Amino acid sequence: MNAPYFDRQSRAPRGPAARSITSALGLVAGAVLLPLVLTSCAGAGVGAGAPASPAGSPAGNVSGDATLQKLNDTAAAKYSAYVEDQVDQLVAGTKAFAAAFADGNAATARSLYAPTRMHWERIEPVAEAFGDLDPKLDLRQADLAPGEQWTGWHRAEKDLFAPAGYQPMTTSERAVLAKQLVADTEDLRRRTRTVTLTADKLGNGAKELLDEVATGKVTGEEETWSHTDLWDFQANVDGARTAFEILRPALQQNNAGLATELDSKFAALQTELKKHAKGDGFAYYGELTPVQVQKLAALVDALGEPLSRLTSAVVQ
Repeated sequence: MNAPYFDRQSRAPRGPAARSITSALGLVAGAVLLPLVLTSCAGAGVGAGAPASPAGSPAGNVSGDATLQKLNDTAAAKYSAYVEDQVDQLVAGTKAFAAAFADGNAATARSLYAPTRMHWERIEPVAEAFGDLDPKLDLRQADLAPGEQWTGWHRAEKDLFAPAGYQPMTTSERAVLAKQLVADTEDLRRRTRTVTLTADKLGNGAKELLDEVATGKVTGEEETWSHTDLWDFQANVDGARTAFEILRPALQQNNAGLATELDSKFAALQTELKKHAKGDGFAYYGELTPVQVQKLAALVDALGEPLSRLTSAVVQ
């Protein structure tokens, strides 16, 4: 989690795929791991320079350029609205989780841990853009620097899904951690209202998010004690897919063939991931065989190549 900006390795319990994707698209759009442009809310551009003319249009076609620009502006606005919604849900879920955790209601806190974190996973790049918030909320123990204070989700995770020989947190320690978790998440909500996104960042971020799945989630490194990596996996895929869906109108205009290819690759990955769904969640990472993990990894890789072409197809 902890490398600055978006080159870190990351993490995805509730409602497998179709439900989360459908609700996300029905609202406006899905979260994406992407480099963010932090500006004031007044400066909502769509990347430097005007995009090239749509495929099949004469070079310098002002009407075509304006149409593409409008599509990209709309995509950026939809994603910004989705970020606000996801952060609102994250705040609400975090408050419920923190209350249960502070009260020592471990069973309830465990049940809320992964589903709440899915909202975080979908909008995590926003937090990473605010460099001080990401480690406060999502630092893993393995990434702690000497003398660094450990707070956030993974600190609570270790207490709830304790390894052998672990000394549980005291009541007062749990209360302090819970209070800080809520405060930092509310701070995240305030700060996200100042973020302006651009269409090119959506495309680049979709690929970054798939890279996170490939290097972190599919390896089982993120959720060391809860082993809820497949929830994180699903949330990351949701984010990448929804970024693609938001950009689909522009992509359809410029490269319909790539849109068709991405539809196919996303569907194949989702079909395989769905095989590991259990109830409202997923199998724990340790329940997967090496062959199953390899198959998921191969499908992520297969999707990554066409997804890497998304940005250049919509912002030329």
